[in-house]
Amino acid sequence: MVNRRYALYNSAWVPLRSTTYYIEVLGKALDVLDAFAQASDPQLTLQDISQRTKLNKNTVFRILYTLVEHGYVEKENQAYRLGPRLLDLGGAKLRHTDLVTTAEPYLDRLRDTFGETVNLGVMEGGNIRYVAVRESQERFRLAERVGGRDYLHCTALGKAHLAFMPFEEVRQLLRQFGMTRLTEKTITSITALQRDLEATRQRGYSIDDEESMLGAFCVGVPILNAGGRPVAAISISGPTVRFNHAHLAASSAALLVGAEEIRKKLGLQEPK
Repeated sequence: MVNRRYALYNSAWVPLRSTTYYIEVLGKALDVLDAFAQASDPQLTLQDISQRTKLNKNTVFRILYTLVEHGYVEKENQAYRLGPRLLDLGGAKLRHTDLVTTAEPYLDRLRDTFGETVNLGVMEGGNIRYVAVRESQERFRLAERVGGRDYLHCTALGKAHLAFMPFEEVRQLLRQFGMTRLTEKTITSITALQRDLEATRQRGYSIDDEESMLGAFCVGVPILNAGGRPVAAISISGPTVRFNHAHLAASSAALLVGAEEIRKKLGLQEPK
């Protein structure tokens, strides 16, 4: 096996750090992250990391400050630990491969049970991206295309994600990507959306009652990773003349069961 610290350069194997392609500051940041991975204690001080990486404290402090700003490291008092963004990265492959394969039979079951369209979506940047769709067999139905994108603030899939994220992170996303009004029921106030997300978190499922499209009703539930953050969400959507609040209890219960079964099949630990 080739040592990952060496590369073939000008027909010879040389240390990676001696090639013109090596980015020194990025390498130091990765060394800092490696220090956490190799430590038995999940929390390290600035001194600990400096000693483990052989980097001076000023360099380590600047790297940690940047990693904290991006969510890859968290700081508590004088100690640091790995942050939730690393869980997101670890779940990237999961979201695009294992997730869809694992979820497919549950999507089929939900579609067959309720006769409405069932969606599986992941958050990418400031949008929801549909990675699997099981369309209703009804002639009049709601349907999205795989690969299509939708809003976070007014869809059941989007709100199922946002409700289980730190609200300051949610606030930053909404400020960056906005809260477009699509119908008269669309929530366009951050304060009002915060209340909606708190209710969503408490009951475990989100509701889009004509917020993204008039005449459409949708219920969503997140699939949580080991840290209690959403890696995806599933939803049932249909026209309000056929799918509405009268079906909320049964559909939300079925979605919660389905999300839990998918989570277990994926081998994710119980959220803490």
